[in-house]
Amino acid sequence: MIENPIPWPNGARCAVAITFDMDTDCLLHYAHRHTADTLIGTASLLRYDLVGVPRILKIFKQYDLKQTFFVPGWTAERYPDTVRMMLDGGHEVGAHGYLHERLDTLSAEMEDYWFMRSLEALEKVTGMRPRGFRAPSYRFSKNTLNYLCREGFAYDSSLMGDDVPYIVEGDRGSLVELPTHWGLDDWPQFTINSDLNYHIQVNSPQRAMDVFMAEFEAAWTYGGLWIAVWHPFVMGRLSRAIYMEKMIQTMLEKGGVWFATLEEIAAHVNHMTATGQYTPAKEKIPYHDAVADAWSRK
Repeated sequence: MIENPIPWPNGARCAVAITFDMDTDCLLHYAHRHTADTLIGTASLLRYDLVGVPRILKIFKQYDLKQTFFVPGWTAERYPDTVRMMLDGGHEVGAHGYLHERLDTLSAEMEDYWFMRSLEALEKVTGMRPRGFRAPSYRFSKNTLNYLCREGFAYDSSLMGDDVPYIVEGDRGSLVELPTHWGLDDWPQFTINSDLNYHIQVNSPQRAMDVFMAEFEAAWTYGGLWIAVWHPFVMGRLSRAIYMEKMIQTMLEKGGVWFATLEEIAAHVNHMTATGQYTPAKEKIPYHDAVADAWSRK
């Protein structure tokens, strides 16, 4: 079913990364910049990240898992102690914009400004430059890859173009793409909030896990890559965290699963490629010329 599966370490059947985007109330400040301070109810919902992260970290520690968290620069500046908890647990911290801005709505200059500001904020809190990136809301622009390559990033995990890692190429270089998709995101399962314009029926943890585990079983059977895109204020809620732990137990009992950070997975892809053991697919970004140019052709 997968035409070009990558060999995973130690004969593992699939790679698994349970990644979390810790956005906190930066989402509110981006969506409602003039009134965010008055939207106390929604802010309290988003600030549940500060409860969810320690709970998630305890679960990861119990099973000796090292995973990846993506953090906007604004969030890192305001909640540095929570970010340092991730680092103290041996986890990776990746970049996720500054204020969760939608990159494909910005000019090239403004995207670059907020990108660099986010890196400076993360470096100040963590003491290191991030190696991985996830575009807020998956809104990767036609310029994003060039900025990532210019700043020496190892990988991106924003796109959805395959079941296994591949290479994205831009004008300034290339890097590893670690794809995921909406079927592995917790927002469509649980998130409802009028201030953020999300009107989705809240599912039970069991129903959401049916979706997530169906994707896992397919990845395990055919040698794929399973990357959850979850949020501490969503999956960190008590009942959902219970089911997340049950999921981890099920994966471990099944065996043949390589749990890794996204930086570790990207390094594995680069090693396998350099040694001739794997030839990843490649895609050039942007995919097409400007829309206006396309319409002008006959």
